[in-house]
Amino acid sequence: MKNKTGLLTGGLCVALLSGCNSDPQVLLGYSANQLCSRHFISDEPVDFIKSRVIPEALAILPDDTQIHVDSGNHEVTLSAAIGNEIITRTSVYREGFGCTLLFDLTKEQLRAQTAHVNTPEASPSAPIDKAVNSNLTLDKFFKTNQYDYAWSDNTFAVAVMHKGKLVAEQYDDHHHGDTRVLSWSMAKTLTALMTGVLIDQGKLALNQTVSFGQHGMTIKNLLNMSSGVKWTETPDIHGYEDLAPMWYYHGNSVEYVSALGKEYTPGSRFEYATGTTQLLSSAIKTASGGSFQTVNDLYQSYLFKPLGINNAVVEFDEAGNFRGGARMFLTIHDWLKIGELFINKGRWGDQQVVSESWLSEVMMSPSVSKHYGAQLWLNDLQFWLPKLPKDTVSLRGHRGQYVIIIPSKQLVVARFGAYGSVVNQNIGLANKRVFSAVVDVLKQLEQSN
Repeated sequence: MKNKTGLLTGGLCVALLSGCNSDPQVLLGYSANQLCSRHFISDEPVDFIKSRVIPEALAILPDDTQIHVDSGNHEVTLSAAIGNEIITRTSVYREGFGCTLLFDLTKEQLRAQTAHVNTPEASPSAPIDKAVNSNLTLDKFFKTNQYDYAWSDNTFAVAVMHKGKLVAEQYDDHHHGDTRVLSWSMAKTLTALMTGVLIDQGKLALNQTVSFGQHGMTIKNLLNMSSGVKWTETPDIHGYEDLAPMWYYHGNSVEYVSALGKEYTPGSRFEYATGTTQLLSSAIKTASGGSFQTVNDLYQSYLFKPLGINNAVVEFDEAGNFRGGARMFLTIHDWLKIGELFINKGRWGDQQVVSESWLSEVMMSPSVSKHYGAQLWLNDLQFWLPKLPKDTVSLRGHRGQYVIIIPSKQLVVARFGAYGSVVNQNIGLANKRVFSAVVDVLKQLEQSN
C-alpha cells in the first residue's frame, strides 16, 4: 500500500468528498468518475456537471487539463501536466454497473468482468401513486439557488410523498422524477437493507464474526459504524484522510481498508467510516455467493424489483467490490419508495421485502450512537428543531442528498443537489435548513387537512 502521508499536498481547499484535497490524482480521478456517472447514468449535460457539480475540482487543476468524453464507448478521460509528468485518469461505463475508475486493468479487462452477467433489462420503474397538492410549496428548499455558487444550496430536485402518494415535486431544468440521481452516502442505508434481506434468508447473522486482514468484528459492528478500524473520514489538521485514497488511489476498496491499523475494540465506540461500509459490502457479496452475478441478483431481484425499481445502478470498484458506501443511482421517485418501505414496515404490496423487526429493532434503533442506527441517521436535530417529530430518520449523502422519513406522519421527503463549497464546509447549518424546510412541509400539510 502506498505511503498515505505523502498523498495529499498543500494548496487550495476543494470540497470533494468531505474536506480539503488538492492532490491532482484525486482531482482527476474524482472528476473523471463524476463526469462519467452523471453524464451516462443521470443524463446531466457535461457543461452542467462542470459548472454545477465539480467546479471546485476543475478550478484547481491546470488550465490546459484535457477532458475527453467518448459518447460512443461510454468513457471519460482527463489528462493534466503536473510538473514533468502527464497524469491521465479514465472512468469506464458498463451497462448495468455504472462507471468504474481504471487503475491496473485495461478497458477490455474491466468490461470482461461483467460480460457474462445476466442483468435485468432496464425499463421505466413502476409509477408511484399521485395526489398532487397544488397549494403545497417547496420554494424554501430552493431559496439559496440564486446565490453565488459557493454559497448556494444548489438544489436540483425535491419530491414529497404523503400517505403513500406523491403530493409535490419541484425540479431545476436538468432533472425530473425519472432522473437517476447519485446517492453518495445514502447508499449505506441500501447496503443495510441488503444485509437484512440476507439475514432473513439465513445467509448472514447479526452476531456473525467476519475477518479482514488483522481485523475481526461482527456484522452488527459494521452496521453500527463500530468496526475498530483506524479510519479518518474527513481530513485532519495535517490534511490526512482515508476516503479519497480509498476511492482514487486504489482499485480495491476492501483491500485498502483491510490494511489499515486497529484503533479501538469493535463495538466500543461510534466512528462514521465509509470504509466500514465497504467491509460490510464485501461480507454481503460473499454471503450472496461471491460473484458479480450473485450480488447483482441480490439487490436487483430481492430489494429493487419488489418495489418496482427497474433501472437502478450500483457501481463497483475495479476489483469487483460494489461501492455500497457511496455509489448507487435510483430515480428520484424510486428514492421515495425506499423511504416508504420504512413507513410500510418492510412491506411493499403483498410482499415482505425485509422483515419488520429488521427495520424497527436494528436499522431504526439507537446503537453505539444514540443518533445512528444501522447505516441510518436517527433524529439528531430535535434540539434545534423541536417541531421535528421524534421518530424522524434519514438517509444522507455527501453534498446534500437526503431522504427524510417521518413514519408517524406518513411523510417522505427527498432532496437532491450539489452543495456549494462553503455550504458543504458548514454541513450542520445546511442540515438544519433542509430539515427546517421539511418541518415547513409538514406544517403546510397539516393546515391543508
